[in-house]
Order: sequence, then C-alpha cells, then structure tokens
Amino acid sequence: MLGLMQSEYKSPSAIAASGVLGYSPSYSGRLLRQEANPHRSSREARLRKAPRGMYLGVDLVPVAHQGCWMEGVDRVYSSSDKAPVWGHNLLSCGLVRYGETPYPLSLEGFPTQSMSSEVYPYRTPGEALWEIVEVIRKNGYSLAGVVFDNQFAGKAHLAKLYGQDVPFVARARLNQKVEFEQQLLSIRALGEEYPPGKVRYYKRFGWYVKRLQITLAEVGPLDMLLIWLPHKEGFKLMALFSTLDRGIQEVLAAWKARWDLERVHRLLKQNLGLSKCLARSFAAQLKHADLAIAALHHIRQQKKQCPGLSWRAAQHKAAEILQSQLLTGLSILAA
Repeated sequence: MLGLMQSEYKSPSAIAASGVLGYSPSYSGRLLRQEANPHRSSREARLRKAPRGMYLGVDLVPVAHQGCWMEGVDRVYSSSDKAPVWGHNLLSCGLVRYGETPYPLSLEGFPTQSMSSEVYPYRTPGEALWEIVEVIRKNGYSLAGVVFDNQFAGKAHLAKLYGQDVPFVARARLNQKVEFEQQLLSIRALGEEYPPGKVRYYKRFGWYVKRLQITLAEVGPLDMLLIWLPHKEGFKLMALFSTLDRGIQEVLAAWKARWDLERVHRLLKQNLGLSKCLARSFAAQLKHADLAIAALHHIRQQKKQCPGLSWRAAQHKAAEILQSQLLTGLSILAA
C-alpha cells in the first residue's frame, strides 16, 4: 500500500515517460527523499480535517534500524526493549480524547545531539513540544490541552505553557521536589504519606488517586495527582501535574487518552511497516513515516464508510482505491 502511495510524489513528466511506477529500492529512495521535512504540509492538511477541541498528545517513538549506512542512526532508548537500540527517534504528535479514536498528525525527525545538522537541528523534548504547540495554535486549532510524559516536562517549558495559558497534564518525576503545606518534599515522599488505603478509589480507571495543591519552583501553583496503579501483587506510584480546570476524572481521562496514541505507534510499526523502510537518507525515512500515517487515515476512512469491514479488508480496499487512482492518473497523462 505504501508503494502505491509513493506515486503521489513522482513528477508527472516522469510518470508520462515511464508509464509505470518503479519499485527498486534505489528508485523508491529517490522518490521518498524529495522533501526534507514532509510532515509540515501533511500536519497542516490533517489539522484542517481534524475533530475539534481535542487534546494534543506528544511522544517519542524509537524506530529500530540495522545498518549504519543510514543517515541519522544513533543509539536511542526503546521502552519496549528496555534498552538502547540502533535507530531513529521520531517525534509523534496526535489529537486524543478519552473514548475516541486517536487522530495522528505527524511523525517528524528528532535527531540526537551527535546526529544533528543544519537541516535537522538538535532540540530538547521540551523545545520540540513548544514548537508543535505554537504551530498548531497558529493554524487556528483550539486545543483542550496538552498531554505529555516526563521527558517533555522540564520546568522552563512547563512555565512557558503556564504563562501562555495552555492547559496541560504532564507526568512528573517521582524524585522531583514540590512545595506542599510550606514543606519542600519529593513526590515519592508525599506518596508515602498518601498510600492506597488513605486515598479514593476510582472504579472507572481502577486507580487510587489523591489530588493535592502544590507549588512547583519556577512554574507556580499546580494541581498534582498522586496515582497508585495496580502492579504485580501490589501498587506503583505515578504523579501528574495538571492545570486543567476540570475534575479529577477528567484529568485522568486526558492522561489515559494519551496512552491510546502509543497503541497507534504499535499499529504503524506492526501493520503498516513503519520500521521496514531501507532507504538510506533521513528525508526518505521521514517521508516513509508520513506515508504510514496517511495509509492509516485511508484505512480508517474505509472502516468509517463500511463499519462491518475487518481491518485487513479495509486495508485491501484502501489499496485498491489508491491503485485505481494511480492507473487513472497514468492513463490521463499518457493520452
């Protein structure tokens, strides 16, 4: 299916000259690397069609690659492998809302410091997060808030979101210190004061939760949720910072919606070949990632039109439509 979609990026003159679409790896690589940052125009187009008033979820997606000849490959941490792997880190952004299907917007390059260049500069996760928020707001999309993990939650960038009145839910590091009732305590120490037996159980989520009003240095007063998650034979602690003007369950729902974006990443890798591209250039890798998202939207469109279709049937149907469009385009150019 991705092979068919490459035709969108082949010049009309080349199509007219050949009459067929080339499939060699080198030819595909040339097609794919025509844009340095293909996610930019795609993200704008998807935003225009996006459901309104959703949360922005961001995450880092490691894509493992074997082959040091690829541009931009470095050691990146993979949570599924629980270890660094050779590959690329991609920055994912998508729109999420609890109980609804996530709406992926883009996958863009996120090079390590040693692999940065003028075209693909190094950024901290917090800097990248703020850039995406600005882009989406400039496109006129009204966000319900931003939801992100602790690698994006540097104080300077929390303060920037706070100062610009952008609501957020951010996972906190447990060793981080906060001011609570005029004491400076680590979040882990606060968790020990409010164990599962002393806080409210939320059956909807299966979590024990306590909300506290704390002050975070360099940011300001925030809500903090201490959350005890079932883990093996006991519980493990998680904490969220929040500026949402909502009840506890709404904050928890916003956080759980972000997890649905991670399921999209697994689908892109396991079903749509996100990690299968062997093109050497970084630009080609980014175009391939963007085509994987485009393929996902095509398949979902088929399932929306025919709810009874299985995922595999919808995938084949979307590929047939793309093939028909390609052959129609070729016949018009050849006429």
